[in-house]
Amino acid sequence: MLVVAHPDHDSATWAVARAIEQGIRSAGSATATTHDLVASGFDPVYGKADLAHHRGLSGLPADVRREQEFLESAEVTVVLFPVYWWSMPALAKGWFDRVFGAYDDVSHGSPSAVRKLHLVALAGLGEGTFDRHGYKAALTTQTMHGIADYSQIGDSSIEFLYDTESKDPAIHEQLIARGYEIGAEMAQRAQPAYDRVAV
Repeated sequence: MLVVAHPDHDSATWAVARAIEQGIRSAGSATATTHDLVASGFDPVYGKADLAHHRGLSGLPADVRREQEFLESAEVTVVLFPVYWWSMPALAKGWFDRVFGAYDDVSHGSPSAVRKLHLVALAGLGEGTFDRHGYKAALTTQTMHGIADYSQIGDSSIEFLYDTESKDPAIHEQLIARGYEIGAEMAQRAQPAYDRVAV
């Protein structure tokens, strides 16, 4: 399943998402479902109902449970988001806060049911800026340790795609090509281990 947190379908984020979907489907047996968080109307604000559920005082909010059902039906979840202020946008962060956070409440105490999680962070600036100021390391720690490890997701990763605001057609083509490769890799990861053994 692809989860996309970007309001503009003409953006690099959506272009890469479409390329990933094509890459997944190129495997033949794999299917891809794209979940547009903006179009879905998902509310990213962690409110009183979320806190009450976390404390074991009320049931799970219905919109959160719908998101969890999407996650639980997927073998691999790929979340794509643009980098805003050296982090993920509010919609993506709130989705993690509410949906992943609801797996860690006092009434259930269970780890996330997400099997495999791959994040794709699309950055308008170049890789040098991210490395020089430590933004890549900071966002990697935040997501891989703070979200994936905490949720006990054994198979997780994050990939950064840079220069998404460039007007250079060659860079755009490279982004699309990498998206397609990510999709093909995700299709491979989605196969059960016994299907991947060469005979």
